[in-house]
Amino acid sequence: MKTYTNNNSVSPTSVICSVLGHKYRSTRKITNHFSEYQCRCCGKQMTEDTRGRLISLTPELRDINETLNMIFRRRQIHI
Repeated sequence: MKTYTNNNSVSPTSVICSVLGHKYRSTRKITNHFSEYQCRCCGKQMTEDTRGRLISLTPELRDINETLNMIFRRRQIHI
């Protein structure tokens, strides 16, 4: 007899966020115009694109934000 397991477990917090929507809070300010956000319930991370819309935070975007933050801090020191 074969046994099947379901690896797609659904957490209660992800169900709450899918029904009621995410509750994002700012976790890190990149520049005066860009920030990173995280949902209080499920932990989903987002960032802003060039038009100000929230998009999912990928490793590539995390590297871009880190570089942008480094350039922004250097400029602030010289001003």
